[in-house]
Amino acid sequence: MDDATFWSRMAVKHNLHWHVILTHFPISFFTASAGFMMLHLFTNVECYELSAYLCLVAGVLMTIPTAITGWSTWKSKYTGARTKIFLYKIKISYLMIALGILLILFRTYFVKGEHTLWHFVFGFGFLALFSTSMMEGYYGGRLNHK
Repeated sequence: MDDATFWSRMAVKHNLHWHVILTHFPISFFTASAGFMMLHLFTNVECYELSAYLCLVAGVLMTIPTAITGWSTWKSKYTGARTKIFLYKIKISYLMIALGILLILFRTYFVKGEHTLWHFVFGFGFLALFSTSMMEGYYGGRLNHK
């Protein structure tokens, strides 16, 4: 039996909802990355900036399967209903993926070494990602807790 079959059977047997499980990872990674970036901006300790960057990469990587499972859940459980909440969540998830990729590229090419103005632009991007992840969580919570 291959791994895919095993995990599919386990998901059905235990009624796992992958989107609900995965959704907390990008939120926590983006929250941690914003926190590490703020620590870096106020203390100028380089390891905080590296930690923020690594949490950013992990958050972006986890946002992709989270968005895919969210889309799948939206299509199956909510029959693709085009309500205001779902349209907000779709737009925010696209924004989070795009902003995360832009921040990774920005850090790779512009933010180097010294504590410069670019660090504050980079930090603002982290706060924007943190805010969008909180909005995603808010609208997701509205689906279950009215």
